[in-house]
Amino acid sequence: MRNSSPNTGPLTVPPYERRALILDDNEGNRSLLKIAVQMGKLDVVETSSGIEACNLWQPFKFAFAFLDIELPDISGLEVARQIREADQGIAIVMCSANDDPETINSAVQVGCDLFLIKPFLLDTLTNLVKLMDRAALRALPRVLIVDNTSRHRWEEKPGVDLLST
Repeated sequence: MRNSSPNTGPLTVPPYERRALILDDNEGNRSLLKIAVQMGKLDVVETSSGIEACNLWQPFKFAFAFLDIELPDISGLEVARQIREADQGIAIVMCSANDDPETINSAVQVGCDLFLIKPFLLDTLTNLVKLMDRAALRALPRVLIVDNTSRHRWEEKPGVDLLST
């Protein structure tokens, strides 16, 4: 995608800005995420294994990571922690049917930017993906939590002083 400006010349969006990693061990959830992400005009790499997701991930290869939490090999929270340690720019979207406060807090603590509660609603998921902007998600001082009835709430990111923002 190219834009041009009289002052700066052609601007090119880096390829990774339109690429997403999807990790979910449930084929149905993975397929639904893949459909929504592709409708949002993102390229997709998908896996059902947390270990494989860690092996697939590289800095500047993905703008977004959609990570299931409860996996048979390693926790999606551990995958998120490893990715966040090495890449402060990627937008991490945690996905789980487990919406208890402890799980959400754990996801926020490892550096997620958005938390989606399963089961997914395709229209809500698609609308969110179409509007997602990696840099904007990373810059927010709070994590958006979206449940399966399209209700939204916010949790503060760790180390963010909302009074000074």
